[in-house]
Amino acid sequence: MLCELRPKNVSPEAILAQDDTGARLCYGDLDALRDRWAAQVPGRQIVALLCANTVPMLGAYIGLQAAGHTVLLLSSKIAKSTLDSLTQLYQIGAIVQPGPEDAIVELRTDVTAPDLHPDLSVCLSTSGSTGSPKLVRFTAKQLAENALSIASYLNLTPDEKPLAHLPFEYSFGLSVLHSHMAVGATLLLTEHSVMQKQFWERFEHATSVAGVPFHFEMLLRMRLGRKSLPNLRTLTQAGGRLERKDAEAMHTIATEKGWKFHIMYGQTEAGPRISWLPFDKMASHFDCIGYAIPGVSLERSSEGNLVVNSPSIMMGYAETADDLSKGDQMAGKLMTGDLVEEPELGLFRIIGRKNRFIKLQGNRVSLSDVEIKLGELGFPVCCSGEDDTLVVFTEQSDTDIIRSTAIGLFSFPTRSLKVVHIEAFPRRSNEKIDYAALQLLAQEEI
Repeated sequence: MLCELRPKNVSPEAILAQDDTGARLCYGDLDALRDRWAAQVPGRQIVALLCANTVPMLGAYIGLQAAGHTVLLLSSKIAKSTLDSLTQLYQIGAIVQPGPEDAIVELRTDVTAPDLHPDLSVCLSTSGSTGSPKLVRFTAKQLAENALSIASYLNLTPDEKPLAHLPFEYSFGLSVLHSHMAVGATLLLTEHSVMQKQFWERFEHATSVAGVPFHFEMLLRMRLGRKSLPNLRTLTQAGGRLERKDAEAMHTIATEKGWKFHIMYGQTEAGPRISWLPFDKMASHFDCIGYAIPGVSLERSSEGNLVVNSPSIMMGYAETADDLSKGDQMAGKLMTGDLVEEPELGLFRIIGRKNRFIKLQGNRVSLSDVEIKLGELGFPVCCSGEDDTLVVFTEQSDTDIIRSTAIGLFSFPTRSLKVVHIEAFPRRSNEKIDYAALQLLAQEEI
């Protein structure tokens, strides 16, 4: 159980989290949370938690897991149709969502509790924005191993106060929560975005902040170097490739301010963090994902695929309720699908992706998922793009309708989505879509 992540010597009065309303959660509250959620959701169930960065929802996550339930973390903005589909597919026994003051529980009586593996603790969607029915299965121990590794290489201490703005249904946001909980630190939970005044008011009290490329682009645009942030010590970036100009700008600011700035790489299936680029390597290797974090090893296969060996690798995927009864199918090894080269011993650089995924503000999006779901609604499309920009091509003229449908269905950030009309999809001689040609067209739009 993740409650076991708390240091043995942490004071019961020590604050684990404080949210935008001023509500607090203390380390001494954890046992009561376990008892509360064991009573509110009887038996052992798979529970869908619609996450929000608030004390009640964080408490629900910790309490449900401590009570022995399997927690499926989803966005509170998930489309109702997608949630209904997941509920039936996985026979979800309870749905917990944010209420005006506390978490609201809906017990489902129209489902049959699936057979859950005794070690299965947390499930995450493989594509957070699309609500993909394919899940990643974790034991509590796997997630705890990654958290302890992160705490080790970042030298986290109990006086840390990270600005926890990343949603914790997103694996990077979840790892921020776990790694700081492991050292008895205080999470400054916020629902505010980097573009809002309230974000910066909370940021003034933070010792660190983690973000995806979009966040650092915005921080630079908001003149981060000129802000008064007296407590800030560390910035960490993951969730996709940071543009070199932005990485160099952040490196310069961090050097001037005396901050630590770390670029990291991870995948949800790895629990999630895999490697980090030390500050002193950035000037010469901005385009690299760095070295493996403690307890993890990296290798390049004969085909050039990056292979990760880690105690935090998932148990495996789930695509049906029956899969939730399966044990560890990965044995600590993950073929990432990223193609790499090794410019320096132990230092890796990604040069391409084997599979059709991109990341939008840190959330991994399956291009195939988008094509299938829009096609089912009567909008045949082909997708391409790169991190932080999804380009949806259509042979139909109603691009505005497709755009609004995609945003409503997947909760895509509007600035990251382009819908483009073309006369005909490019095809190869076998009539299959020519995605290489489509990518060239996408580059013209990006």
